[in-house]
Amino acid sequence: MESSYFVFLILPLAILVFALVGVTLHYARKGEHTYEQQVKKLRKLLFTGKIDSKTFTTLKNKTDYVKHFNSESKRLVELLSSGKIDKETYERLNQILQKSFREKIDKLEEDPKKPEKNPFNAGKF
Repeated sequence: MESSYFVFLILPLAILVFALVGVTLHYARKGEHTYEQQVKKLRKLLFTGKIDSKTFTTLKNKTDYVKHFNSESKRLVELLSSGKIDKETYERLNQILQKSFREKIDKLEEDPKKPEKNPFNAGKF
């Protein structure tokens, strides 16, 4: 193997692989901590007095519902892509999930209280 192969082929490919792994890890960590960052910002606003406790509770509960909605939506997409459900079933379940989410948000805006443990329980469908 000549040294020119290493310089012109292997070294650039290794740099590319390390860069792609770094970008992937960065985005993975960024997505995991979005929820925690939002809650931390809300707590900071509460402690500085910019929002009251009722607003804090409402926004935190809404953030919880959005987190659960996103995870359930991802699960539906995984089921569709793995072939465990067909397109029609996916659309029907997605509509039910969206309707349930809208109802929860509307109910939350009317009466902010502690959210349910699992607000989008797939077992009830």
